[in-house]
This record gives sequence, C-alpha cells and structure tokens, in this order.
Amino acid sequence: MKLVIGSAQLGMNYGLFNNKKISSKEFKKIEKLVLKSKINFIDTATSYGESEKIIGKSKLKNLHVITKIKLPNKKNINVKSWLLKEISQSLSKLKIKKIYGVLIHNYKDLLGKHGKNYLLSLQELKRKNMIKKIGISVYEPQEIKKIWHLWKPDIIQVPFNPIDNRMLDSGWFNILKKFKVKIYVRSIFLQGLLINENSSFKINKNYKIILNKYKNWCSRNNISLMQGCLHFVKQFKKIDYLIVGFNNYNQLKEIIDVFKKKQITIPRKFSTNKINLIDPRKWN
Repeated sequence: MKLVIGSAQLGMNYGLFNNKKISSKEFKKIEKLVLKSKINFIDTATSYGESEKIIGKSKLKNLHVITKIKLPNKKNINVKSWLLKEISQSLSKLKIKKIYGVLIHNYKDLLGKHGKNYLLSLQELKRKNMIKKIGISVYEPQEIKKIWHLWKPDIIQVPFNPIDNRMLDSGWFNILKKFKVKIYVRSIFLQGLLINENSSFKINKNYKIILNKYKNWCSRNNISLMQGCLHFVKQFKKIDYLIVGFNNYNQLKEIIDVFKKKQITIPRKFSTNKINLIDPRKWN
C-alpha cells in the first residue's frame, strides 16, 4: 500500500472544519517534503479551485497525477468536444503531456443519455495517449454495482475508515481485486472528524457516541487518532493506495511518519451504517 497526496486544500478552503487553503509559503515546504518522501501520486480534481494550476507550477507535476471530472449540467452538449477541451485544459494547467488517471466524479454521468458517449470519448483519449488510466470515484457500494455492467474501470476511488466499512462489508474489495482494478481509498479521516479533538463542534448526540467509541479506544490504548485511522486502513492488503488530505506541512509530516511505523492492529468494532454521519454529502 502506498500513500497518495490529496490536493483539495492546495486550491481552496476544504472540509468540515472549513480548513484554510494552504499558503504558497507553506506549499514550498510541503513540496520538498513530498519529493523527499518519495511519494509518487497526487490526487486532484477540476473542481478543487486552483489545485491543478498550483501543481503545474511545482515539481509535483512530475508525480502520477489523478484528476476527477464531472459532466456539465446541460441537456444539449457535444460530449466528445467538451471532454477534449476539459482534458486539454487540465493538461495545460498541470503542464504535463499525459494524465496518469482521469476519474468520473459522479457515477450518474454514466447512466444518463450522454453516458455511452462519455465513456467512449474517455477511451478514445486513452488510445490517443492523453490519459493512461480511466476510473471512477464513488461514495457507496451501490454506485459500483450500477456501473459495473457497463464497464470495468482501471481505477476506483472509495471511502473507507474505522467507522465506514461499507466497501469491505459489501465484498467489493474482493471483486475489484479479482478484476485487477486498482483500489484507492479516501475519507480515511472523514474530513477531519475522526482526528479532531474539538469538543465544541456541534454534532448529533447519537453520532458523538459512535465517534467517542473509536476515540476512547485509541486513548485507552495510547494510540493517536491519526495512527488509528492510518493503521486501520493499512491492515487491508487488497487496498493499493491510501489518499490523505492535510491542513499544513506539520500534519502531512505526521501522516508520513505515522504511516511508516510498525503496523498496529485496529479492531473492526467501530463501524456504523448511519449514513448521515459517514457520508459528507448528507451533512448540513
């Protein structure tokens, strides 16, 4: 399993706690740390503010770049020309000749009237060597099931953390591995909710009980909340890559250091199916 740098906060304020966009001064330190740590992948999206442009102006453009795209909400659209323009713009911002991975950011884009053309157009750009791998980013197992009969992606990005075990429980990790689909997990800190000690943050009482079950276990076992999250994911060998977001240089350095530590067993007793807690789209 390898680390992937998440880049949302390079280009905008991000997350449940509205963490501030990383400053250019801080970014210079982060850039050096990433290169020194021999991390080879960076995850971004066209919707992450200026993230692609910032990566393109740095040495991080030499990493394997994965970006995500969404079809515009228009009834009449020439998908092929729109996609070519979108990918060309990303290549220009990133200052690279080929994108390692392009992910469909919303599975519904494949199920609508433009879905077939969308997929065919992506595959054409792959043949033209503008894209190396095509994949999809999903929020829940049912979304994989809905697109699986249409196409087998090269890459799939899924949420996974100590309290959200849906992908594991569904059996999709086994299926994806069988079909040689590379598995990238994200949301391992649940936008900071699992590693934030801010007791003043307002949250539903029942949800707080779920979170505290995990946090109290870590405290009793002298394990940091970050270590708990990272090492929980590291236990599952079918996962290929682990995407991490961060607020600043110090937090990223801690993530890298903790990730390298000897594996700790984290039990699977904290998971919940409370969708309004584990799916950030449901948060107010």
